Amino acid sequence: MHAGLRYLICSVAGLVAGAGIAWALAGQGMGRRELVNGSWSTSLNFGTKSTDIFTRASVARRGLLALPSSETVYWQASTDSEGRALDGNCTYAMTGSALDARWWSVTFYDTTGYLVANPANIWSFSGASISAAEQARWRVTIAPDKPPTGHWLPSAKGKPFHLTLRMCNPGQGFRESPVKAALPKLMRERCI
Repeated sequence: MHAGLRYLICSVAGLVAGAGIAWALAGQGMGRRELVNGSWSTSLNFGTKSTDIFTRASVARRGLLALPSSETVYWQASTDSEGRALDGNCTYAMTGSALDARWWSVTFYDTTGYLVANPANIWSFSGASISAAEQARWRVTIAPDKPPTGHWLPSAKGKPFHLTLRMCNPGQGFRESPVKAALPKLMRERCI
């Protein structure tokens, strides 16, 4: 084989391998676990100069607008409260109380970070959905089929998923100790 052809083949193989590794590492950037609170993990460096290159690449890859933690804290969950991967074939009870933030929401994503189409056109649940009577204790069912009563966040049968909890303008108590904050619990109830 001609030396020039070998050089070209090795160069192309190196570029393809390098691009694949960079793409994979960029996909892991949002999952870096600097702070863990139950099923939820986050980094308080999103949207700051001290953010590492993998997190910056992940934010760019997913097209997110990452604000600094004084504005918004982004928590991610890919497991339930017992550490099992979130599964679209299962029904989960997400329970909690009012969060220490001006506004908050939990959004359902596939494992690549995209919203999942569903007939109900529901992708998130927020504190604005909670009545005054539910402030001390609320519940959302995460399941492929709508429950007979209560709040519902649709999942997709047969597909693993992730949840993102956004806390906008977190309160002083939260900022002092985010790992001790009362975040929602994710309990698996049953699987089909």
